[in-house]
Amino acid sequence: MEQSTKGQSEAEHLFEIVRARYGHHLDDEQIEAVRENVEDTVDLVSQLRGVKLDNSVEPYSLFRPHRGEDADG
Repeated sequence: MEQSTKGQSEAEHLFEIVRARYGHHLDDEQIEAVRENVEDTVDLVSQLRGVKLDNSVEPYSLFRPHRGEDADG
């Protein structure tokens, strides 16, 4: 996935925060995996930010009626 310069910069900053806080617990392979995950997450977030919603669009909610403990159907 290709990222914009802004996305790369954001991913780099976030990765540096993670590495500064938790890098001493991780080996090189794990650090590289974290870097890739941060980049992927920043890319997904930028896609989500691109979706424009009106204020009238309500959040999705799943209705599950309570049937009681002894209801078998």
